[in-house]
Amino acid sequence: MKISIITICYNNKNNIERTIRSVLSQKDIKFEYIIIDGKSTDGTMDIVDIYRNKIDVVISERDKGIYDAINKGIDNSSCDIIGLIHAGDELYDDNVIRDIVDRFEANDIDGLYGHSEIRGKNNDVYMYNISPEFNKRNIYFGWFPSHQSIYIKKKCFNQLGKYNNNYKIAGDYELFLRFFLQDNLRFVLFDRLIIRAYTGGVSSKSLINRILSNYECMLAWRNNGYFVPVYLFLLKPIRKLYLKLIKDTRYIDGKYKC
Repeated sequence: MKISIITICYNNKNNIERTIRSVLSQKDIKFEYIIIDGKSTDGTMDIVDIYRNKIDVVISERDKGIYDAINKGIDNSSCDIIGLIHAGDELYDDNVIRDIVDRFEANDIDGLYGHSEIRGKNNDVYMYNISPEFNKRNIYFGWFPSHQSIYIKKKCFNQLGKYNNNYKIAGDYELFLRFFLQDNLRFVLFDRLIIRAYTGGVSSKSLINRILSNYECMLAWRNNGYFVPVYLFLLKPIRKLYLKLIKDTRYIDGKYKC
């Protein structure tokens, strides 16, 4: 079983190398690495070109946004499993991809998700996004795992569709809502840190973006034929506050320890 890692980027010259190096440093595993660039003008591609001979697919062209870029990566994947690592973020350690493939090969599952470490501008730990065991009821109480901690078999995208480009900020929320509430898909928690991400995502850059994100999340429920729990958008910030309060929690060998 083989895995494709997709990185999307646009004008991220200062951070893209950190991401590329974290992917190429993965040990004891063969994988496909795909970089989709939105026609950067700041020298991002100069950095990518340094590593081009180690990257399987590189595309640099204008796109219609984040989710269009991810969809291009999925379309160009030739592997069984799809995973994402955005420009500027890192895989948590050098064994992440090997461990993920091992878990897929040992279990009859369609996807898995793990934990993520979120760091601030000063590289300090902002919070840990700790995910529970999979249960659809958790979704109704504001839970979703970090976008880049989720790995899904490509056949699921073929069956249920890719990211919806009509969403500008919450396309990942809509896709996972669609996938997670499907009765015939099997998702499990991989109790491990998968990703080290950095604050400053699109949905949190401004108050307007946060409002738009919540609006699109509400649309995601309605457009997929589900009743929108009124309390949902109150519970989401409460959960984030809780995770920030326990940010001193530490992981030892990828396992959650108190």
